[in-house]
Amino acid sequence: MSDTPMKRSTRKKDSAPRGVFRHSKTAWAIRFACGAGHVHEEKVGPLKSDAIRSHAARRQRVHQEPGWCPAVERRVKTLQVRHNQMVTLRAYGERWLESRGAELKPRTWDHYRQVLHDHIFPALGDVPLTHLTREMIRDLLTRKAKANLSRETLKNLVIPLRAMLNEALDDGKISTNPAVRLLKSSRGLTEKEARKVEALTQAELTLILTTANKHVPDWADFFRVLGWTGLRLGEACGLQWSDLDVQGGFIEVRRNTQYRKHQILVGAPKSGQARRVDVPRVLVDGLHARQGIQEAETALKGTLPSVWMFPAPTDSTKPVNPAFVRFKLWYKVLALAGLRSIPLHTLRHTHASLLLQQGESPQYVKMQLGHSSIQLTVDRYGHFIPGANRQAVERLAEATQQTDSSEDRQRVGR
Repeated sequence: MSDTPMKRSTRKKDSAPRGVFRHSKTAWAIRFACGAGHVHEEKVGPLKSDAIRSHAARRQRVHQEPGWCPAVERRVKTLQVRHNQMVTLRAYGERWLESRGAELKPRTWDHYRQVLHDHIFPALGDVPLTHLTREMIRDLLTRKAKANLSRETLKNLVIPLRAMLNEALDDGKISTNPAVRLLKSSRGLTEKEARKVEALTQAELTLILTTANKHVPDWADFFRVLGWTGLRLGEACGLQWSDLDVQGGFIEVRRNTQYRKHQILVGAPKSGQARRVDVPRVLVDGLHARQGIQEAETALKGTLPSVWMFPAPTDSTKPVNPAFVRFKLWYKVLALAGLRSIPLHTLRHTHASLLLQQGESPQYVKMQLGHSSIQLTVDRYGHFIPGANRQAVERLAEATQQTDSSEDRQRVGR
């Protein structure tokens, strides 16, 4: 027997934990038992450290979820993908509308339903949800534009579709929303689309308020509220006497009212938040006097005074219907004042424009109107802000205007 000692290998051995092994010369793999007792092997990659982390993660999940099995999970995902591929835009849209009925305002829900049923579903309803592409939606909008639908109408078509697909994205039905940012950068192509919001002049607002005070005196305060506070029509109809702070000189806008199918719908303001609106002292005094008259009249009748600042003419327990104000009063006042037919919402635009023209800050106008951001206020009413740098163009014109002096002619001739 030879006494020559054996040579030991100098090759470094891999000290991998149990369950981590080499799959090949260039890859590592892991072996573990799932919660169901089945042994699984998974190829990880070229780094042993990644394999060790993957093995630890699998063992931890088995500990946290005793019944977890990766093979079953893969089968469930495969079936879910196949199911999603079979779900059409119409089928998902109908379920989405049903689920959103309790969250959206009735008027908004009706609008979404009309858009989907009249425009989206007839063209794209049979397309599988996962097969819907941005090109399909653009083709639809192109056809609608050729049918003389305005740019604003096209935007209104995209809004419910985008909202529905956002929820489908959250549900894992689709990987991306093909309706995101559609029409965001489009610009007006017609004169009508290029126009900004229309507002009345100070003289026109004075004429309207004077005409209302003369011909519909019982509702003159209502039009003052719209013109002097910038409230939306539904917000003004929903005012209650408890919203008026006589000492502070402001109104708390807490609700919006509307009538749908002869039912009163009382909800939050459009922004979803209550806000405080400044009221001129002359209007505060007029409303306070109006409240006293209502209380005196009901006392004579032996009934309780209405909680509504502007109750319905036929039932003081209900707020006035916005449609009554719009069609029975507003257009009548416009005709008697000799003014053009304009929407009642113009009074809100007029309130904002006159404040800005008087030098009030956009931030204050934003707070009065209850806008969600000052950017919205500036984008909509920025053209009413007087030019602060007006003198700059005057100086430019003065410096470059033509003169008849001989000195200037000689300078040019050189």
